[in-house]
Amino acid sequence: MPIPVTLLTGFLGSGKTTLLNAWLRDPSLSDAAVIVNEFGEIGIDHALIAASNDNTIELSTGCLCCMVSGDLVTTLRELNEKLARGDVRPFSRVFIETTGVADPIPVIQSLMTFPVAGRYVLNRVVTVVDAVQGERTLRDFQEASRQVAVADDVILSKTDLASARDGVLAQINALNSSARVLESGAADPVLPSDLLAPGAFNPAGSVVDVEKWIADAGFAAETPHHDHHHAHDHKHHHHESGFTTFTLEFDEPLAWSHVAHWLDALVIAHGSDLLRVKGIFDIAGQPRPIVVQAVQTLFHPPFELPRWPLGEARSRVVFITRNLSRDFVVEVLDTIRGRAPVAAQA
Repeated sequence: MPIPVTLLTGFLGSGKTTLLNAWLRDPSLSDAAVIVNEFGEIGIDHALIAASNDNTIELSTGCLCCMVSGDLVTTLRELNEKLARGDVRPFSRVFIETTGVADPIPVIQSLMTFPVAGRYVLNRVVTVVDAVQGERTLRDFQEASRQVAVADDVILSKTDLASARDGVLAQINALNSSARVLESGAADPVLPSDLLAPGAFNPAGSVVDVEKWIADAGFAAETPHHDHHHAHDHKHHHHESGFTTFTLEFDEPLAWSHVAHWLDALVIAHGSDLLRVKGIFDIAGQPRPIVVQAVQTLFHPPFELPRWPLGEARSRVVFITRNLSRDFVVEVLDTIRGRAPVAAQA
């Protein structure tokens, strides 16, 4: 079974190293390996984390967002080799902590590609946001906004020091309405157990994980829909960043050729603006739901769930985009659905 990887990101000073250092002292993470990326000549974060975990590897050759296609893949391969030689203790999960100015998207893409994906699987993207400075940081720095936009979980840190956090919570929701938000303070920190469950878009995840994603994304599964085209639309726009989050829901089964051509067309023309797509599809002729996820131009191989979440066959998909509107995305699908389904090739 592939080893789950948790990607921990967050802007400079958000507190992600402090959180990770505390988590690694928990017995439940005694079998974790840690990869730390730092930008600069002196690995301070690496030294702090290594005190808690002797399976810590430092990537110090440059920002992970620039070196990901080489250094990260090489590091994961070398980690396998060290494990085989007995140079590192056996591990059943990996944490990757990025530098505070890293764009997490290339890291996510790297974890979705083969041969890395044959041994490791991206489980969750966790982004730490400082409750005290987060509102200003998300407003002023694109890197911080992107880190939140692609997250599965957002941890609002330093809540014990913040007099008010409605503003930063509103910004997080505007950037990524489908992310789970966990609050963490010195007296009540987020525990590792909150992050160890399989991800909804991990082939090793369970139907329960997908059900939770459906609820978190704002889909009202208990409410019957009568519009058979775009039954549900939940949209947020963050004006300063250009990021938009919207969700679409379809009562009717969709032809796989339509879905594939729709997503292909978006990737070919606007891949750099397609930050993340997460969807569960009711495909005509398929008894089980098909799960699809993408990050910019890269699609993870679709996989089946053993049964429908909530016992309800309905397509649901979340888009996180930059300067790419819901209306345009829907128009592309409408154009494709106006064509006859393409016959499968023998």
